[in-house]
Amino acid sequence: METATLWEATSKYKRTYPLLQEHITADVVIIGGGFTGIASSYHLQNKGVHTVVLEQHTVGWGASGRNGGMMNTGYKLSAAETIKRWGVEEAIRLDQYALDCNKAVEEIAKKHQIDCDVRMSGHVGLSKNKKKQQAFENSQELIAKHFGREVKVLTGAELQKEMNSDYYKVGLMDPLSYQFHPLDYVRGLAEVTNDLGGEIYEQTKAIDIQKTGKTFIVITEKGMVEAKELIFATDGYSEKITPELHKGIFPLASFVIATEPFEQRVLENMIPNNRNLYDTINLVNYFRRTPDQRIIFGGSGIGYPAKQAFKDELYMLLTSVFPQLKGVTIDYFWGGVIGATVDKFPVIGRTEQGAYYSVGYTGHGAAQSTLHGKLLSQCILNEERINATFENTSLKTVPLYTNKKFLVSAANLYFRMLDKLG
Repeated sequence: METATLWEATSKYKRTYPLLQEHITADVVIIGGGFTGIASSYHLQNKGVHTVVLEQHTVGWGASGRNGGMMNTGYKLSAAETIKRWGVEEAIRLDQYALDCNKAVEEIAKKHQIDCDVRMSGHVGLSKNKKKQQAFENSQELIAKHFGREVKVLTGAELQKEMNSDYYKVGLMDPLSYQFHPLDYVRGLAEVTNDLGGEIYEQTKAIDIQKTGKTFIVITEKGMVEAKELIFATDGYSEKITPELHKGIFPLASFVIATEPFEQRVLENMIPNNRNLYDTINLVNYFRRTPDQRIIFGGSGIGYPAKQAFKDELYMLLTSVFPQLKGVTIDYFWGGVIGATVDKFPVIGRTEQGAYYSVGYTGHGAAQSTLHGKLLSQCILNEERINATFENTSLKTVPLYTNKKFLVSAANLYFRMLDKLG
């Protein structure tokens, strides 16, 4: 059912990497060629550490090349939830870290001339329920008081200036979020990393992992890697690669449609300020303009694999928000899987064998994974961390993890009901 992604169709980076067919060694072997894996390799190579990345498909094939290209500030948790859990001082550090994550992508892209359309755009969190205004105002007050920056509650004419639609009644605008072409970023960074000496292998699935003394041995179909350290950078695609990740990662599906191109004036009429826009319900819907003059519209928690019904649902939602788009052609439809944790917060940890992992971005991986790659490199090199909170957060076991298919279906039904009632 899925077509090619818009990002694949418009990607400027085409370098390919070989299949591993021999026995090689490295300082660090990384499983997963998405944002986290490539960023970890990049930061380690910059410190003279020899890395090997194993990707079972192609670089950026998973969530890194299938998301909406939004790097929004903050976390899945609200400002109030973050403060309640960690206290004000740590919440301030976490907020700054999230801002630094976006800036890191921009700075790396600029430094290495990675052409990925990165730009500060801001975002607006939206709600159809006018009662949400109070929660938005509370967030506005907390962010101003504790984080020292301004977000703005929008209603009426001010909200209309952000999107020409009556569908939503209230919004919370944060000016510091970013947009980018996610696949061009990860592929461009892979090329930089490869040029720094990092080895990357595509179509190379890790089928067995062993530990002999202090050495990890990763066996693939036609090759083998021996390394002192191992990083799992698989997140929502972890499946049963290691027991800890299988127990702790909740895979959530998200699908996206991309319209036919429009004239500039049409897009400027619908989304005048070119911001990231998303519905603040449990099963988030999100949409934005693209550099090639389209609108993409995505939704999470729909299910997996792709079905015509999911495409139809996204089209229905798109045309509910923008009735003027009824009859528009949908040129692309694709989906992917993100990783979530029970606490809705990312975790950096180690398996019983001593391998490192960074998982559970819960919808914020596009923004946070680049600096999480740096954190992983700091863990391996025993350097001072830019933020230790993620290491100090445990990866809790997902209830009923042995039957995730049933759990995902049940959660979808439950949250859909809540969203309709809310």
